[in-house]
Amino acid sequence: MKKNILLFGLAFVGGFTYERYFPYVKAFISDKGQKNDDHSFKSMLEQGNYIQPKVIDIMHSSPDKHFLHNFIAQHNEALNVFKIYYPDKLEQKIYSDNLESEDKIHLHFVFNAADHLQGHSSIVHGGLLATLIDNAFGQLSYLASGQIPTATANLNINYRKPVKTNHDYMITAEIDKIEGRKVFLKATIYDQDKTICTEATGLFLTVQWGGQMWKNALDKIKEVTQIDDKIVKIDQKKKE
Repeated sequence: MKKNILLFGLAFVGGFTYERYFPYVKAFISDKGQKNDDHSFKSMLEQGNYIQPKVIDIMHSSPDKHFLHNFIAQHNEALNVFKIYYPDKLEQKIYSDNLESEDKIHLHFVFNAADHLQGHSSIVHGGLLATLIDNAFGQLSYLASGQIPTATANLNINYRKPVKTNHDYMITAEIDKIEGRKVFLKATIYDQDKTICTEATGLFLTVQWGGQMWKNALDKIKEVTQIDDKIVKIDQKKKE
């Protein structure tokens, strides 16, 4: 009887652990050659030493509930391409907690929306563009405030030109200034010809709630990075 209870307990814990952490592990070891890894801006971003941060892959595969990650990014028929790029040095500082206020904090979102995300025929719904910009601002303000959670206080968007479905576009978002709890941001959506399609400004405020999902993902990244560093050091000693 005790043995059966023990086996049941182990099976339950094992199942829970697999269900909870497998998406994170899968994201971390995912192959870079995914079908949606190629896009019109890839060469330009690689030349500028921009990389796709692993923390984003983890967030997009996370079992934690999030509107953009769970209902859009993980939907097979929503986004043909959805890639986020940080400057290489910025990601290294994030993982090592060495991010400084004077660092130039910005990022790029590359996306290609499928027909399921259209409003008018073949035109991406403006609400999706607002969601992507808001999410970019949220990530930037979180990093700029020293990894303190932030929330949207104001979001202004000017739609200059229709954004078409099944076409590559890039969002460039950056910090404008920081005043106490206030983080001011600006963003632009460009097409493949670098024509401005959308412009936006935002104000985010640091808050005392939320952000646990990001903290968990960053902690997991740091743990895996430390393990990788130890493995590399062991391999180097074996070669010596």
